[in-house]
Amino acid sequence: MSHSSVNVRFAPSPTGELHLGGARTALFNWLYAKNQGGQIFLRIEDTDRTRSKDEYTDQILDALQWLGLNWDEPLVYQSNRFDDYKVHIANLLNSGQVYRCFCSKDELQSARDEGHYQYPGTCRNLKDEGVKMRLNQGIGFTYRIRISEGETHYNDLIYGPITVDHNEVDDFIVVRSDGSPTYNFTAVIDDHDMNITHVIRGEDHISNTPKQILLYEALGFDVPTFAHLPMILGHDKKRLSKRHGAPGVQSYRDEGYLPESLNNYLALLGWNPGTEEEILSMDELVQKFDLSQVQKKGAVWDEKKLHWVSGQHMMQTNTDFILDSIRSISPNWGKGSDISYLISIIELLKQRAKSLTEFITQSHYFFQAPSVYDSAGLKRGWPDDQVNDRVEGIKSTLQEITIWRKEDIETVLKDHATEHELGIGKIIMPIRLAISGGLSGPSVFEILAHLGKEETLNRIETALKELPQ
Repeated sequence: MSHSSVNVRFAPSPTGELHLGGARTALFNWLYAKNQGGQIFLRIEDTDRTRSKDEYTDQILDALQWLGLNWDEPLVYQSNRFDDYKVHIANLLNSGQVYRCFCSKDELQSARDEGHYQYPGTCRNLKDEGVKMRLNQGIGFTYRIRISEGETHYNDLIYGPITVDHNEVDDFIVVRSDGSPTYNFTAVIDDHDMNITHVIRGEDHISNTPKQILLYEALGFDVPTFAHLPMILGHDKKRLSKRHGAPGVQSYRDEGYLPESLNNYLALLGWNPGTEEEILSMDELVQKFDLSQVQKKGAVWDEKKLHWVSGQHMMQTNTDFILDSIRSISPNWGKGSDISYLISIIELLKQRAKSLTEFITQSHYFFQAPSVYDSAGLKRGWPDDQVNDRVEGIKSTLQEITIWRKEDIETVLKDHATEHELGIGKIIMPIRLAISGGLSGPSVFEILAHLGKEETLNRIETALKELPQ
């Protein structure tokens, strides 16, 4: 592993897809490493044999690569390191810093029922003879670390100085009765062997930190620097989860969001650059990222803010790139149309689309006439057959246009509205319904210019026959 001045890691468990909180943790680690000229490593914590799945590992790796959060080699799998853990537990046992605990689940529950909310130390001082006797009887056991009196102190880069009295930490288990090591034990050994200098993770791990520091000290390892990130919260100020409707990272990729957009928004959840800037490229995020700017207060997930950030990025994205990206998820989009026509559509929709899929869903009327009309739109824009007379007049006016371009169409229709003492909405709404089937979209004058005179008049004629409904 690297011996650079800053080494961080992201250590997901493959028991589910990469969620937004995990992605934000990975991003902050990546940004810090890049800002400091360090390295970021990836460790798959797959020691839970029943819940860990290869499909989730693959999904996590794919999601990180899509986000552009590439890691330095080697990729570490905890499941390949059991022999290393056994060596360290044997050393701790020989030094007397861990001991075997033969207490059964029923015995531990009885102790809790009697008011011992921490492990009462039943097996802490067993003599060698007692240990041998229980081993000969085949009684199962766990390994617990022996906690001495005192306090553990550390300085969290976000929360500041933290002190934990050892009265609050019992002799916790480091190896379970089935021989599997616990999270705190494996994390400490792995972080040491990977030369991790900074552990950046969610604040839900704060309670693990004093235990891990005690293990670092028992093993004779240097203690890394810790930074605990605020939780991402739902609208109810509780930790963001599936019950809030929060999808995983994969869903945003499938919906056509740009990875730069999601990274930008995730970075703003609990951090700011110290200015009013909100739209930042990855290079700008790396340059400006500073853990001292991370707040302690939980950050509330705001889907509308994500949409705004995504829309801003979409407007700044190269149109040719957008076309290629749309074709990668929908190869038949705009099939048969000139590239110049497709580029012009993208340019027109850029101001409104927040994702690649929205370019697809918002552009159907550029390629084919509407087969249905939005019912809510009809109530507003074409409620009765009086509108037909008005549209007939508009159609006649459009037929007289000789140069079919946006500026001329706009001028002619506005003059028509003035001449007939109509609000411009009385002109735009029925025409928009006729050509697109609904009332939303870019400038109706732009749409007419793109469709061309013949197609526009044909769609108006069809609407006059079919509407009102």
